[in-house]
Amino acid sequence: MSKPQQDADRDIDAMRWTERLGDGHRVHIRPIGPDDLVRERAFLARLSPEAQGYRFLGLIKDVDSDVVRELTRVDPDTEVALIALAGQADGPEIGVARYRASDDGTHCDCAVAVDPDWKRRGIGRLLMRHLIDIARTRGIRRMYASDAARCADTHRLAEHLGFRSRPDPEDPNVLTFELIIE
Repeated sequence: MSKPQQDADRDIDAMRWTERLGDGHRVHIRPIGPDDLVRERAFLARLSPEAQGYRFLGLIKDVDSDVVRELTRVDPDTEVALIALAGQADGPEIGVARYRASDDGTHCDCAVAVDPDWKRRGIGRLLMRHLIDIARTRGIRRMYASDAARCADTHRLAEHLGFRSRPDPEDPNVLTFELIIE
């Protein structure tokens, strides 16, 4: 195994947290991996068609095995994807946040999704705070996210995290959020 790959593996292994939500539930946060294929498929199946539309901005209509496989295979050089698991470290997936960095590594696109039964408990905020911290340590200076203009929960989360929003000039139904990382 090459030194850069060993460093990436060690970095990924360090990305594990146990958090306690305000309601007392314990949540484990860690990177997603190929072994999470079934867990990711079950998580996506629990999202409503509308939530899936928000998650993929309508670009993916059918979440098939190829899509799930791609979501669980992360390129450690350019991507980070964290999942939140309920209760035990092998519990069900209740949230996911990810980013993909630009070629020059100075900015990234990001997204977050939370199981409908676990919304408004702080899971999205926890996932995004860890994702922002990772981006900062890797030299990323700007994060972007796009979301449907009618998705109020995401807007509140983005504002809480310090993202600024603006309408997408090409689509009035989409907002672009930007966070300058210092």
